[in-house]
Amino acid sequence: MLQLHSSVDIDASASLVWAILTDFASYKRWNPFIRAILGKPSNGNRLRLTVQQQGQAPQSTTSTLTYLREPRELRWRQTRLVPFLFATEHRFRIESLPAGGVRFHLTEQVDGLFASLLGRARKRATEEGFHLMNHALKARAERLAARFASVDDAASESAATG
Repeated sequence: MLQLHSSVDIDASASLVWAILTDFASYKRWNPFIRAILGKPSNGNRLRLTVQQQGQAPQSTTSTLTYLREPRELRWRQTRLVPFLFATEHRFRIESLPAGGVRFHLTEQVDGLFASLLGRARKRATEEGFHLMNHALKARAERLAARFASVDDAASESAATG
């Protein structure tokens, strides 16, 4: 088994981060690693994912959404060949932080006899993709949170003076 993990702290609510992550149609506009997900975020659904690591052509795969707990966790599993040879599970997890905001965790677990054959270059490229995605998610969520906060502030000011 091989496990890759990356996390980032985001100054936004869990519900906002969740909304961004489950808006699959918008991935092409903000996500530099997972360029597209076709399908609906619902347990048991098939998803068609297109991933693009830096300097490489996009690769598309089909996975099954195996676990969804709104607004905290989303997992999907992909099997290549047969499960005991090569399978991956991807996990998005959102953890609330005591001081506010959230920590987003992105994890990939690779299982099967061929997992040990995953080269260092592929592992490094995947970790870099995780890092790029996490920071793009952070930027998008914090920009939207700031926009919503300024709208709320303006509404509160208007109500107080009106």
